[in-house]
Amino acid sequence: MTSTKQTTAKPLTQEIFQALTNAMSETAQIEVTTYLDSWDLDHLEQSASTSRFYTQIDLLNQTVQHEVDLKLIDNSTYGELQRWHIEQVRRRQESLIKNLASLEQMRQMITNQDCT
Repeated sequence: MTSTKQTTAKPLTQEIFQALTNAMSETAQIEVTTYLDSWDLDHLEQSASTSRFYTQIDLLNQTVQHEVDLKLIDNSTYGELQRWHIEQVRRRQESLIKNLASLEQMRQMITNQDCT
């Protein structure tokens, strides 16, 4: 590679590395909300969904936050919905981890290319 091409490639490589770093920091969090609506689907526009299962996972800060409305806790009627919510959280978490690993691999490729 010529000196001019190397000079041009270095800032581009740094920009790509920074973009990947930013993407990793912005995608390290997931939120999953499952609303329970007591209204009939025909009256959905009038409804105010007040009952919910909510989960937020932040991998960078290593925090997990769960919110469950009181009427849903230990209520067997909503057990299946709660299991479904937990399954959605698990799937999103697995997907997030895979995506972050892919971004990290790209960062490593840029770093290794920059060193050669």
